[in-house]
Amino acid sequence: MLSAKRSWPCTIVLVSIVGVLAHVASTTKAQSAPASAPVTLTTTLVKTGLFLISGGGANTLVRLSAAGLILVDGKLPNNYGALISKVKKISKFIDLPIQVVIVTNPNEDRCGTNTKFIAAGVPVIAQENVKRDLVTDKAAGEKLAPPTITYARDYTLRLGGVEAKLMHFGNAHTDGDTVVYFPNLKVVAVGDLFTPNTPDPEFSGGGSLVDWGPVLAQILKLDFDVVVPSAGPVITRDDLVAFKTKIDILVSRAHRLVASGVREDQLLAQLDTDDFGWRFNFTGTDLDRFYAELTKSKRRAEQR
Repeated sequence: MLSAKRSWPCTIVLVSIVGVLAHVASTTKAQSAPASAPVTLTTTLVKTGLFLISGGGANTLVRLSAAGLILVDGKLPNNYGALISKVKKISKFIDLPIQVVIVTNPNEDRCGTNTKFIAAGVPVIAQENVKRDLVTDKAAGEKLAPPTITYARDYTLRLGGVEAKLMHFGNAHTDGDTVVYFPNLKVVAVGDLFTPNTPDPEFSGGGSLVDWGPVLAQILKLDFDVVVPSAGPVITRDDLVAFKTKIDILVSRAHRLVASGVREDQLLAQLDTDDFGWRFNFTGTDLDRFYAELTKSKRRAEQR
């Protein structure tokens, strides 16, 4: 049974059975969640033995192995039934059980199904800060279940001849972001560390715009050619490089403004993002935290 908390580096072997992965291509029409929340889910083949289920929350990856399924990210709370139905269609010819779920950050769109997975006896793995950050959802009056297994920096998962590497490279979207790397497929799941829209660090959850670029730099050291974000279609390595370049330029511009004496209340007005099509609306404590991390970086530079 998988239950213990681990510190890095660590390795977990769920089952070490070598087998042949099933290759099942399936794109079907939507199943419905409970009547209160109808949902459309779409299945796409990413690479042999790896499927993407989109809709109903964050993107969900399904990795087939000889001993069962690895899921990366769940859905919003009401979409558990629809997700399970879609997963069963993917593995219908070999009837593989879900053996583990990995969540890439504490947001409800991927952690909303934690409670039901855990009740079904499926372990949920996340970076250790996710366990701390999961709090009561005031709208639903329900608590998002924390992960049953946590790690600090590095975690290796082996199941039925398949390997998945879980890595936390630092604070970016949140302080609990997990990158999931499937080395033999050269595929990396980055959660919300890539977005087709404006980057949105959750400062209240330990997120950082200043550290986002360095986190992406660590991901780019891995050998991959397909990137799976939490929203939208899969992207290429070049797309991730281009996104990192924009963040680096943005942060550099912000640093120059702070170094030149621009006040906090004038920062966003003077920060040019038109060439990226990005619009930052940081206010209150979020703006305080963004300005503070820029000021901290300025002080570190001055001390060198």
